[in-house]
Amino acid sequence: MGRRAAALSGSCLWILIVLLLAADHARGGDARRRRRRNENIPSFEQKLYTIRSVTGDTKNNTFLIRVAAPDANNVRFSLDNPRLFRIDSNGNIFSNANGHRLVASGGLNFTVFAVNPDHSHRVASATVVVAGNQPPQFSDQRYQANVYENAGTGSLVSAVVAQDPDTDPISYFIRAPGSTQDAEVYKMFSINRQTGVIRLVGPASPLTQHSEENFTFTVVARDTHNLNDTATVHVHVIDVNNNRPVFPLCAQYRPEVEENKGVGTAVLRLEATDADKGQNAELVYSLVNSPSSPESFFAIDPVSGQLTTVKVFNRDEPDHEKELRVIVKANDKGVPSLEGTCAFVVNVLDVNDNAPMFDKSNYQETIAKDTDPESVVLRISATDADSDANGAIEYFLNASHPTDASYFSIEPRTGVITLAQPLTQIAIDYEFQLRAIARDRGTVPRSASAPVIITVKDSNTRPPTFTVLPNDTYYLPENYRDTETPIARLRAVSSSPTNPNVYYDIVHGSQEQANKFRTFVIDDDGAGGAIIKYGGSRPLDYEKIKEYTLTVRAMTEQQTGAEVTFRVALEDRNDEVPIFYDTDRVTVTENSPPGTYVTVTTAVDADGTPPNNKVFYSFAPGSEEDRMFSIDSTTGKISTRIRFDREDRSRDSPFYTIVVIAKDGAPSDIRQTSEPNQAKQRVTIEIGDENDNGPYFDTNGIYRASVDENADVGAKVIDVTAKDIDDDSRIKYQITAGNYGAVFDIDPDTGTVKVKNKLDYENVRNYSITVTASDGKFEATQTVLIEVMNVNDVAPVFDQPGYELQLREGYISPEPIIKVTAIDPDPVGRAAIVYKLSGPGIYPNRPEDDVFSINSRGEVVVLKALDRDEGTGGREVWDLSVLAWDDDGNGLGSSVPFKLTLTDINDNAPYLIQSNSTPPVIMENKSPEGVVIPVEAEDFDDQTRNGPPYSFLLDPAAPAELRRQFSVTTVANRAEIRPLVKFDREKQKQYAIPVVVSDNELADPRALTGTSLFTVIIGDENDNDMRPGSSAIQVFNFEGKMPDTVVGRVYVDDPDDWDLPDKTFSWLAGQEYRHFELDRDTGNITMRYGTPNGSYPLQFQVYDKKFQSTVTADVTVTVRLLPREAVTQSGSLRFAGVSAERFITDPDKNTPSMYRRLIAELARLFSTAPENVDLFGVQDNGAGGVDVRYAAHGSPYYRAERMDGIVSQNKKQLEEMLKVEIDQVGIDDCLFESTCRGSCHSHLKIFDNEVYRVQTNTSSIIGVRTQLQYTCGQCEPPMPREVCLNDGRWDETQNKCECPEGYPGPNCEGLTIHFEGTGYAWFPRLTACNASHLGFDLTTSTDEGLILYNGPLLEPTGNVHDYFAIDLHEGRLRVFLNFGAATAVASPQTAVNDGKRHHVDITWDTQTVTVLVDSCVGVPECQAAAAVPGSSRFLNVAAPLQLGGSAVPLDRVQSAVSWDRLPGWGGFTGCIQNMTFLDRVFDLSHPSYGKDYSNYCMENVKPQPVIETTPSFLIAFLCCLVCLLLLVLAVIMFRRRNVRTLYKEPTDEMRDTIINYDDEGGGEKDQTAYDLSVLQVANGPSKSNGQVGRAPPVSVRDFIDDNRQKIDSDDSVWPPDDVRNYAYEGGGSSAGSLSSINSGTDDNDQNYDYLNEFGPRFRKLADMYGGGEEEEGEGERPPRPPAVRPSSVAGESWC
Repeated sequence: MGRRAAALSGSCLWILIVLLLAADHARGGDARRRRRRNENIPSFEQKLYTIRSVTGDTKNNTFLIRVAAPDANNVRFSLDNPRLFRIDSNGNIFSNANGHRLVASGGLNFTVFAVNPDHSHRVASATVVVAGNQPPQFSDQRYQANVYENAGTGSLVSAVVAQDPDTDPISYFIRAPGSTQDAEVYKMFSINRQTGVIRLVGPASPLTQHSEENFTFTVVARDTHNLNDTATVHVHVIDVNNNRPVFPLCAQYRPEVEENKGVGTAVLRLEATDADKGQNAELVYSLVNSPSSPESFFAIDPVSGQLTTVKVFNRDEPDHEKELRVIVKANDKGVPSLEGTCAFVVNVLDVNDNAPMFDKSNYQETIAKDTDPESVVLRISATDADSDANGAIEYFLNASHPTDASYFSIEPRTGVITLAQPLTQIAIDYEFQLRAIARDRGTVPRSASAPVIITVKDSNTRPPTFTVLPNDTYYLPENYRDTETPIARLRAVSSSPTNPNVYYDIVHGSQEQANKFRTFVIDDDGAGGAIIKYGGSRPLDYEKIKEYTLTVRAMTEQQTGAEVTFRVALEDRNDEVPIFYDTDRVTVTENSPPGTYVTVTTAVDADGTPPNNKVFYSFAPGSEEDRMFSIDSTTGKISTRIRFDREDRSRDSPFYTIVVIAKDGAPSDIRQTSEPNQAKQRVTIEIGDENDNGPYFDTNGIYRASVDENADVGAKVIDVTAKDIDDDSRIKYQITAGNYGAVFDIDPDTGTVKVKNKLDYENVRNYSITVTASDGKFEATQTVLIEVMNVNDVAPVFDQPGYELQLREGYISPEPIIKVTAIDPDPVGRAAIVYKLSGPGIYPNRPEDDVFSINSRGEVVVLKALDRDEGTGGREVWDLSVLAWDDDGNGLGSSVPFKLTLTDINDNAPYLIQSNSTPPVIMENKSPEGVVIPVEAEDFDDQTRNGPPYSFLLDPAAPAELRRQFSVTTVANRAEIRPLVKFDREKQKQYAIPVVVSDNELADPRALTGTSLFTVIIGDENDNDMRPGSSAIQVFNFEGKMPDTVVGRVYVDDPDDWDLPDKTFSWLAGQEYRHFELDRDTGNITMRYGTPNGSYPLQFQVYDKKFQSTVTADVTVTVRLLPREAVTQSGSLRFAGVSAERFITDPDKNTPSMYRRLIAELARLFSTAPENVDLFGVQDNGAGGVDVRYAAHGSPYYRAERMDGIVSQNKKQLEEMLKVEIDQVGIDDCLFESTCRGSCHSHLKIFDNEVYRVQTNTSSIIGVRTQLQYTCGQCEPPMPREVCLNDGRWDETQNKCECPEGYPGPNCEGLTIHFEGTGYAWFPRLTACNASHLGFDLTTSTDEGLILYNGPLLEPTGNVHDYFAIDLHEGRLRVFLNFGAATAVASPQTAVNDGKRHHVDITWDTQTVTVLVDSCVGVPECQAAAAVPGSSRFLNVAAPLQLGGSAVPLDRVQSAVSWDRLPGWGGFTGCIQNMTFLDRVFDLSHPSYGKDYSNYCMENVKPQPVIETTPSFLIAFLCCLVCLLLLVLAVIMFRRRNVRTLYKEPTDEMRDTIINYDDEGGGEKDQTAYDLSVLQVANGPSKSNGQVGRAPPVSVRDFIDDNRQKIDSDDSVWPPDDVRNYAYEGGGSSAGSLSSINSGTDDNDQNYDYLNEFGPRFRKLADMYGGGEEEEGEGERPPRPPAVRPSSVAGESWC
């Protein structure tokens, strides 16, 4: 046991040793594999190499440095600047240019690459810097800094930064202007040598010690090699608004202005000063509003301070504008604005502008004959509103008779007239006629006069005598209101005992002071005297009138009188309240010392005397304002008591509202108190901000960012924002540290850090910059960490700067012609490189046409034989570009040129050169002798070896007759063609001579021979006489506006066609028409403007002077008016392989032209008469075919989609009938994606005054010139807002269409259409658009049906198979979209056949179609999308859009186009509403064509039971229903029986109107011809367009109305009950004649084709209104839509 155990232990030990050795070997193998793998991976020893040895003397091919990848084998080196440097296989770098070029290139750096060809996806790179001891470079050559004038020492000014390409340390210095000495301090600026940060040094506020506003100095960046760079620093000192404006001369202002001066008179120029600078010192002047509204008196210029008047002043009554108080303020433009005020008085100077005014208009007095001299006779009085000398009056007295003046004298000052001498010689009752003159003492005196009549009486007739006289002056308070208490008493007695009565009156003067307005009144005292009282009519106001002068006259019955004058003086009372001037919000700066001026408040008191008008100012005692502010009681000046802090946290606002109290100086007379009058004013004071707090950064802010290394210069990195509790502080930001290489910049105002210079992840990956925020006085700093993110910013690098290759023309091979190699030095993302080619022979949109290809290995292959010759579409040099894109084609790309040169081979036969415009001419009947036609040859091949010399001969295979007529010889490298016989042009007009041309016999690889047809024209000679001829000209006169136009030429039968100079044309005698002109020399016929419709048979005679013969010629000109509607709604056809001339020419006498046959066929297809078809456009299309444009009308013109749709259904039949191919039905090149390669919109341009002529000898068409114009990149434009359909009217006031009822669309469109499963309706097609949207509302209860189809109607137009369709399948929507290849189908799961309205949105672009039901975004069940297969990108259709079904079963269409998916094509039952495509709203009420549709959506009517349907109720209801039905049938039968009576004997003789007497029975015994009752049919269901049955009736009334409408709507029952407004021709109708009905302009078809169904007697009437007779014929025709009864709306004209 022991031995076995020992043996087992030994075996285990050996096994363990073996396992350990195996593991070690495995580890060694892994290590070896890793070493081998690492040996295959290149790696540079350094990431950055620096070359410092480059100088201007460096030679080309000089060794510069070695970059090694020592661990790599089989390494290829390359670099990205091969123009200046090269690298060999060992990593040695050499110069590739001389030193001058290298130095001129400035600081250089380039990248070297190392790649192992076996592992090209692993690339190593390193950067090589060519330094050459380069100097530092500032990030900017000019730095701009701003600093506040009150900034303290140590404040940040700016930070300058430079970078050294050699990465040498940099020191910064300052130089004074003009100095070369480096320093660290200049004036008050110092710079940090290590960081370049500039700060203020010196006293507390160093800038206040200097008056300069700007400082400029130089900063220097110097490296350790003593190389330096300089930059300029400009520092602008920002003024702080800390000085108020002041008016230094305010106390001296004494302005004066004369009254009556005009508006704008200059009064005073005020001047304020402000010690601040700049904007803070710019002042704005304004007026402070005053109680007397000085703003209405004066204006001040806000800039100059010029005070001017804005009114004419009147110093006198009634304005009394003598002294005007003005307050002017000056505000600076600082923030906040400071102000200063100036108050002064403007004196209004008196002007002698008032003449004296007497208190009476005339004076009359009596005087006793025995009156003693020097006795007072009377006193006259006058006043003058002027003042001073202008108001001082002197009195004079004149007389009519000079002797009268000697009896009286007048006191000049008082106006008292006294008797100068006795009157003993004067007779009794003698009147002295005197005139009193009052004159003022102005410089230019003014005067007034008044008559004075003094009558002499006998001695017994004396004036009364005052026995009681009033006082000289009475005093009344100004607010006196007592009208009862006498003011004065007086009494006079009569001097005549026989006339004792005395009467009193107050003389009313001409001014208010003289009692003009009866302010005072007089009354008898009852004792023979009088009392004076206040009348109460005018208030007594001291401020207006201070004194009244009253004159009382006492009169007797003898008309003698006496006067007494006294004064009533007013005493001022304190009855006015002080009124404040307006005060704006004012500002006082925080931290201002106590006593700082704030503002001045001013109030005025209108009382006239002190102390009533003295104003005193105060605050409420104990108030907050009284604690914080003081106010001068006399001036109103407000000052501070304390220091304010704007940032005071105890207050919510920095605003203080204080209340100023203004009191006058005496107890109030308007209040019941002993207190004076007072007023209050609120003054708002803002505590202005001062920079007393420093900025700070948010401690919770995020100051870390990342930026891609390829970020654009100016790209935002991070916002670093500081805050400051000072409101007005302006924080400026600077990067003051860590900005190595000046790669970042910061917006000084916002703190946004941006990229300033190129970043490089390979050099620096992380930055830690210091941002300093300074408010000009304080600052804060914040460290910001920025990480540079590696991105794919280096494009692939090719191994060569370009590639060149030479190949032989015609080369084609699957083998590569060249291999290009590019490497990715910056592998980010997927490592694969994608190669591409660009240039000639590369077609990105048509890769199947590419001539070259390049694979993922860079191998270029020729796909198509290379052609060198330009004449055949080739090129000698193919300048291509090879592009390489990294990141598997999704990254960056680079390109190099690839020049491929082809050597020529002789692969083109030579050919003759002939001018198509001037072919050679050989005249007929001329001898061939001496006639030679020299002809040159050309060859597309290289002319030096594969071209000349050429040889020529007449083709041996040419017809023998041609070889008999011409010869061809080679002479001096050209052909000479000679005629051999005489020619006759009437036999053959031209010859095509086949000439064989051969090129150089030594051409490579062999000579080539070609045959060219050379055309020779046989010239015409007038050698045939003419015969009479006839021709027809069809003219379409567009809107009747065709100007004078040449419509054709007179045609005669003459084989000669060059003999026009021998012919003379003239009118046949008596046949000249005034609407046409004839050119006698050319035979051209000109139709004049205004030629009316009609057929004009014109006759001419033609004279041939050579044959001296005359023949006649007949020309029939048919003129047809063509309205604009016919052109805009026209259909079109494009025929192939036929010219316009051939199209209109009759092939022979028995075969009509294609033009006439097409008209007849279109008339048959459209069920109208041929004369209703206007084929007005026949134009050559430049592609060997002809474009035809036509219009057709019943009433009115049919729409284009209707006509083109019908033609599309019958295209094959038309081609067989005309024996010509139809390329397009409905011409529109937007059908082809090559037209625009994007959105495409077509528009038919009509050339109003231009025609398109198609002329042959016997027939001509003069049509309207039109052109389809295409707008690329534009989808279908919306209808203009002002276009209103369906008789809508544009409302200018509401700026929208005013629409009739039932047309709610924005342009009055009808928005509803209904189908019953058997119909369809046609509308304009869907247009091609990059992004399309179709929306509509759908209501249906059916499971299956075709809702919409837009695609071919049988054989597709232009071989375009696109289609778009929507159907219902098992109650779900299916949307089919086919761009011409395979079909995409999108079908949401949501069912829509629940009878409810569902909104459907369908959008598609160039790749995808999406369906959304009920706008349920994000819900999978109600949305679906599908990708559209194929290379085409747009929906291109030419047929009409069909709703409700299809006129042609889609299985028949599929057989012609081979679709892979087919929608259901059964009819749809349901309702479609609110259909839009892009911005177009469909007018669903008027399809252009269709059947079995209506505009009433019966699915939306849901009858609701209102009565419980019990069995008894049902029985009763059915009984009533039967009775009503019997009643209705009785009424109908009664009406039918009376139809004959109603229409039997019409008053206007219907027989004369309807019966065609040419028909059999007309006028004979067929008296039923006018009895329409015989044409009636039984009532039954009707399926007319626009009419549908109602929902089941819910009431008796509905039942009756429904049946009545059914009968009225039956087209066969005539007439229904309606009201018609009959408009007869000429009877006020807008229709000029019945013929005008054919050219109606209503867009809605009024289909009168149903008249054909009335029988042959009504065919003429049907033709008159619309369609013509039907023609029987073979071929398919679309079913005729049922007739629609004409509208019976009142006011419609219907004949």
